[in-house]
This record gives sequence, C-alpha cells and structure tokens, in this order.
Amino acid sequence: METVSIGYHREDGDFAVLATLNNNDGHMSDNAFGELVGYVASKLCRQLVCEMVVLERQDAPDYVEVE
Repeated sequence: METVSIGYHREDGDFAVLATLNNNDGHMSDNAFGELVGYVASKLCRQLVCEMVVLERQDAPDYVEVE
C-alpha cells in the first residue's frame, strides 16, 4: 500500500475524501505508513463520529508546484 484516501460513504453513494496520504517515494517503512494511515483514520472517526473507510487509491498528485 503506497497511496490511500480516507473518508466515508455519503448517503447518496459518493465517497467523501477527507485525507489522502502517499508513500510513493518510500520515505517510511510499510509498517510506519500503515500506522500513520490507521492513526489518521482513527482521529477522523473520533472527531466526526462516523466510520472511516480507507481505500487504496490515488486522489491527489504526488508533486505540486509551489509558486
């Protein structure tokens, strides 16, 4: 798992993306990245009081230009 989107399924069936994380460049070990994903999903779940879903997908670019 290198890229994930974390969010929830809305009543209309769409997926609401709340966070995207990537480890495409391997900055973290697989275990450390998995722990980060779990932590973020857990924090969002507690704050929003709803079940979070973690999808292995890429919804944001790896790199962006900062002007």
